Amino acid sequence: MALKLEVCDDNDMHRTFAILSSAFGHEHPYIDAVFPSHATARGREIGGERLRAIKHNDPNTTFLKITDTDTGEMIAQAKWNIYDGEVPEAVELDGDFWAGEEEKEYAQYLFREYLVPRRAAIEDSGGHLVSLDILTVDPKHQRRGAGRMLVEWGTAIADKMGVAAVVEASTYGMPLYQSAGFEFVHHHVIDLPDKWAGRDKQTFTWMVRPKKTVD
Repeated sequence: MALKLEVCDDNDMHRTFAILSSAFGHEHPYIDAVFPSHATARGREIGGERLRAIKHNDPNTTFLKITDTDTGEMIAQAKWNIYDGEVPEAVELDGDFWAGEEEKEYAQYLFREYLVPRRAAIEDSGGHLVSLDILTVDPKHQRRGAGRMLVEWGTAIADKMGVAAVVEASTYGMPLYQSAGFEFVHHHVIDLPDKWAGRDKQTFTWMVRPKKTVD
């Protein structure tokens, strides 16, 4: 049951999104808000198209996949952002994916606030940084080493560039990232305005892997 790591092509993006949706379920307020109805067939179709658009339009982004070579099934995915000397303009969340204006506004708020630590790290580094944007493994294929392969791809690039790597870690992902050299910085909670006080708060652990130099 060998595993193979490759860069995604356009045809992989719907499976990429399906793995993302399955892995997070409805335990991640950010995913639920930014990708409404992501667990439905229509939501996953739209999500795959949105990831494909990011793949085409963001020159800093690389989508990766892990495939089980025995079955040909894609079992894990990751999105790494590689910044090599340029601080990109901040991206605003937009589109017509939401049921109403309030849901769109809520998604835009979470999107902005979720990226605050990452945006600061990019700016503080002068655009010399590697960021693990997202990594998920199909729940049916966890604990096979796919996640480690995806992490090591990005940390090897960070080491070659001599830059730090950062990640917004879930509780579940923290041990993997710690084993790859990421260090705890702080636990981040996105505070909500009073009008959304009844909704679940998004949390994550901000982790940094200090820059290294490879001879």
